[in-house]
Amino acid sequence: MRSSVASCRWEDGSQALLLSQRCRREDLVADARDGLWSSWELPDLREGRVKAISDSDGVSYPWYGNTTETVTLVGPTNKISRFSVSMNDNFYPSVTWAVPVSNSNVPLLTRIKRDQSFTTWLVAMNTTTKEKIILQTIKWRMRVDIEVDPMQLLGQRARLVGRTQQEQPRILSRMEPIPPNALVKPNANDAQVLMWRPKRGQPIVVIPPK
Repeated sequence: MRSSVASCRWEDGSQALLLSQRCRREDLVADARDGLWSSWELPDLREGRVKAISDSDGVSYPWYGNTTETVTLVGPTNKISRFSVSMNDNFYPSVTWAVPVSNSNVPLLTRIKRDQSFTTWLVAMNTTTKEKIILQTIKWRMRVDIEVDPMQLLGQRARLVGRTQQEQPRILSRMEPIPPNALVKPNANDAQVLMWRPKRGQPIVVIPPK
C-alpha cells in the first residue's frame, strides 16, 4: 500500500508522516471433524470491549513500522515538499493438522476460514507537540475459505472454495478518527489467543496472549 501527499508546508519543529494500521476484526477458524474447531481470536475485540487493536510491529507504537512506513522532515521549511510512504502486509497464519489439545498427530483438519478487516491511517504528527493530523483513511479486508482433506495426496489436500479475488482497499472520502486504545499496546499479534472449542464443555485456551 503506497500513499503520496503533496503541498505540505511545515512551519516549525520536527514533523513525521506515518502509516498507522489497526485491526478491526479477526477470525481465523480451523475446523476439525465432527464439528470441533479451533480459532485465533482477539478477546477484547470479539467481546466489544474495544473497537480496534493496533497492528503495529510491536516496536514502533503507534505506527505500523519505522522503515518505508515513515518519513521525517525537519522544519522550518520554505518550500513545498513531495514524498511517499508505503507498507506491505502479509498473511502467514499457522494452522495445525491435528486437534491442538490432543497428544495425537492424526490429521483431522477439514476447513480453514479467515476474515480480517483493517483500517489504515496516513497521519502527520508533530514529534515535539505530538499533535496528529489525519490525511487519509483507508479500509481493507481479507477473506479466505479453504476446504481441506488431509487424506489426499500432497498437492491435492486443499481447495479454495471462497472468493478468488479480494475486495480492493477503499480510500474514504471522510476521515475516520483513530480509537485511542488503538494507539497503545498491546498489538494484535500479542493480544491474540488460540482457542479450542469442543462440542461439549467450556472452551479451552491453547495459547494465551503474550
